[in-house]
Amino acid sequence: MFVCKECGYKSQQRLGQCPYCGKWGTFIEEKISSRAAESRESVKISSLKPEEFFRIHSRIAEFDQLLGGGIVKGSVILIAGNPGIGKSTLLLQLVPEREKVLYVTGEESPSQVAQRARRIKAGEHFYLLSSRKLENAENEIERISPSIVIIDSVQSVVADASGGFSVSPAALRAVTSRITELAKTKNISFILSGHVTKEGVLQGPKIIEHIVDVVLYFEESPSKKHRILYSTKNRFGNTQEFVLFTISAAGLNVVDDPSKFFLSSFANVPGSVAVSAFQGSSPFIGEIQSLINRTSFQFPRRQVIGLDLNRVYLASAIIERIFGFKLYLFDIYLNVAGGIRITEPAADLAIAFSILSSYKKAPIDRRCAFAAEIGLGGELRGVSDLAGRVRKAEKLGFEKFFTATAGEKVKSKMKIFYCRNLKDCFDAVW
Repeated sequence: MFVCKECGYKSQQRLGQCPYCGKWGTFIEEKISSRAAESRESVKISSLKPEEFFRIHSRIAEFDQLLGGGIVKGSVILIAGNPGIGKSTLLLQLVPEREKVLYVTGEESPSQVAQRARRIKAGEHFYLLSSRKLENAENEIERISPSIVIIDSVQSVVADASGGFSVSPAALRAVTSRITELAKTKNISFILSGHVTKEGVLQGPKIIEHIVDVVLYFEESPSKKHRILYSTKNRFGNTQEFVLFTISAAGLNVVDDPSKFFLSSFANVPGSVAVSAFQGSSPFIGEIQSLINRTSFQFPRRQVIGLDLNRVYLASAIIERIFGFKLYLFDIYLNVAGGIRITEPAADLAIAFSILSSYKKAPIDRRCAFAAEIGLGGELRGVSDLAGRVRKAEKLGFEKFFTATAGEKVKSKMKIFYCRNLKDCFDAVW
């Protein structure tokens, strides 16, 4: 059978283009063995009781919050990132002190792992196995019965059932499927590290991300001064949380208040605007920056980092319609400082005023924060949990908060401007 390594589509003959995902040259040959179907009976869903997940706490509380409260027993967690970004260091720092942990490394020798563990003071109470064979890891699991198994990395481990070839799509799928089976049958939590390609996606077939329970990406900021861990899939929690780290010789250090960290270098220049957004369950104050230059191309550029490009297009069109500014003659560049992603509609007002500030070459008071969605007619719409956003801004020393008239009214020491539309807000700011 020939299988597409991107989407898993199967065909009895090799195809140049996958008819399901449209990718070219993605079909690889795979041997299919016939197995007798297990006898199973359906059950009435009303007879099933909701299951309460038992969670294990790691040594990093913020990592537990990212997962939704801790590492769920019997779950499979995948952490993907570029080479040298600090995945192995993160795995060592996660090891709980009161749990029996098996650390399987297929890329480093035991002395290398031990040296790093001593350097970052990660503790030496866990079991260490240096092997590229999944069967060896299974034997150790049977012998010591750990509650957590860490595999660094999933691309370096091979299984006899896959023919002994690592990195190939068929081998990666076989290894991941076997690990998931072990996790569910033995109620053991697995934490896997994974390599990414030059495009920034996980190496191997996309089906790996469908098999595991949690997918986390570990990235570095454009300035390379800190690392960001965020979730793209979580069966036991939301996918809007993130953890910010700084890196040093002693390992990874959690930044307790990312808002304060990013705003410490807030520049009072045209185009810099503070936005009050939500990342998961907590409010976050970020900085949106914009740069507008007269275009030298036939079609003006729109380059956006950390924001939804379509919402930037809408904000630009609304500004042109309401104020008559000829933005179609200018290149527009927008960026969220620090490499954070903000995708919620509440960032619309901050995006618009970042563009307006850069276009007018007039800086906005750095003590102002914005949070509102903009409709196509320029009207402002309310946002969720305005009270939490206002409290966060007030705690960080902001004095003015601009939002929509619609929605809840909040009492605060700050001066809150409730505006009906973009024009009213413009008059209040300038």
